[in-house]
Amino acid sequence: MLKKLLILSLIPLFCLTLLPMQAKACSSNGVKAGSLLKASNASVYYYGANDKRYVFPNEKTYKSWFNSFDSVIAVSDNLLGEIPIGGNVTYKPGKKLVKITTDPKVYWVDKEGTLRWVKTASIAKQLFGSSWQSIIDDIPDPFFINYKIGLPIETTNLPTIEAAYSINQDKTLSNEPDPSSNELGAIDLSGVVNGNRADLKWAVSNFTSEQGFKIVMGNQPDPVYPGNDYHYLSDPNTRTDSWYDLTPGTYYFRACEYLGGSCGIYSNNLMLKVIGDGSEQTKTISATAVGDLSDVKITWTTNFTSSQGFKIVKAEHSNPVYPGDDYHYLSDPASTSDLWTGLPAGTWHFRVCEYLGDKCGVYSNDMAVTIYQDQVIPDIWVSASVTGNSVKIDWDMDFASFEGFKIIKATHENPVYPGDDYQYITDTAARSYTWENLPAGTYHFRVCEYRNGGCNVYSNDVTATVSGIVQDNSNGSITLSGSYDQSLNKVLLNWTVSDMYSDLGFKVVYSTNPNPVYPGNDYHYLSDPDVRNDNWAGLEPGTYHFRVCEYLGGSCGIYSNDITVNIE
Repeated sequence: MLKKLLILSLIPLFCLTLLPMQAKACSSNGVKAGSLLKASNASVYYYGANDKRYVFPNEKTYKSWFNSFDSVIAVSDNLLGEIPIGGNVTYKPGKKLVKITTDPKVYWVDKEGTLRWVKTASIAKQLFGSSWQSIIDDIPDPFFINYKIGLPIETTNLPTIEAAYSINQDKTLSNEPDPSSNELGAIDLSGVVNGNRADLKWAVSNFTSEQGFKIVMGNQPDPVYPGNDYHYLSDPNTRTDSWYDLTPGTYYFRACEYLGGSCGIYSNNLMLKVIGDGSEQTKTISATAVGDLSDVKITWTTNFTSSQGFKIVKAEHSNPVYPGDDYHYLSDPASTSDLWTGLPAGTWHFRVCEYLGDKCGVYSNDMAVTIYQDQVIPDIWVSASVTGNSVKIDWDMDFASFEGFKIIKATHENPVYPGDDYQYITDTAARSYTWENLPAGTYHFRVCEYRNGGCNVYSNDVTATVSGIVQDNSNGSITLSGSYDQSLNKVLLNWTVSDMYSDLGFKVVYSTNPNPVYPGNDYHYLSDPDVRNDNWAGLEPGTYHFRVCEYLGGSCGIYSNDITVNIE
């Protein structure tokens, strides 16, 4: 028997040598410490605060901690494989009496996997009732090594085990409580069938899928990516998708958090039945084209998802095609616009088509745009008016803007982008903007039509003088206070100002050395002159010094007192 146990004890040691030397944090921001995870097999794991997963040896161990499997999060095999195994979960303290088949002793499970021998049947009866033998579970011999032996129980006094006591606490990883069911990352998928089309929608709880979603479909439950048919929706804010031209049959759908090459968290399984006659749904692309100078912008809408994106085709004849004519390829199914620049004079025809991998499917209408040889040099005319500490910029123009405007400001003539201070206006129909909270001084403004990452056409230069109230801050002061809030894991700062007004806001600087400065040390910039608080999150344990200073644009004026904050 001893030889058998020695061999079994070597198995987990051998397995652990195959794991990474250090735990790797889970790449999904929806998986929190304390979550229960399950991939394609039947095993359920506990995700620890040390970024490792812990194995439940059997269902009895699991049921000592959790009453059901309702809170288990479905994840991909790839995501689960990122998380190293940290060990086995032991019975929840206080829940059961346990023993092993080769030892008659009965143990009470205490914290941290500690087994305490209940020395007599009389003590067991007083503590657990006359039916105490019915609450004994047998621990398989191979898992006995996961426990340690503590002091025997010789009295009827037992330690208190808190109801919210967690596996993280049992493994001495964290004292934070496990997330409740409404705090877990989740995707809830629903949908309906309309003819031969499946219309899907989903809700996302407690996380953001930064790279969008894969909507996977199969003829069996639990479809996966990669593996089954899918749509890719790159916009993290997308919450709907449609599948067209489905033949009669039963389909299973899941939405998953896309992590770039694989899935993270999966939604529930959604089963939909298509009962129609299999007739093809009509798919349409409706497109428009607008020309300006030598550029043409194409925009379109569809009543379906083109899972492999679009080809935008161009020719001097009507109804251009792919393959055959010039084209742009946009692989994102969410694309709705395209820009052609530098076109020579002539009449050009455009169409948008559904890309099928090596050919086009559905085409849009044909659009003809004429580019003329003799172009008028475009103009933007700007005027400015001052009200208090605000400057209103108005402009007019004789051409179309495709990507909006940059409103550029400087204290010198003819400000430029990139280079000087600016505001970006995405609305192509905008013709005014008000720049607020300007300190006293004389400013130069220009408006430029933004295109292809830079300024295409500049307006004239206008000058505006803001009188304001020039504050004498020579006798001013800033008083800073703050502390570390362990529950939030943040440094919370507050300050007051006296006999001064910081027109350009504040720099909050910090360092491990006294009297941090700007420029020089790490900082937060708060542009609002009326702000009086700031917080810093994610700092490592240590001693930090903070100061707040009056920002003068490139340097600091008056500094606050230096405060010290300790993070343990």
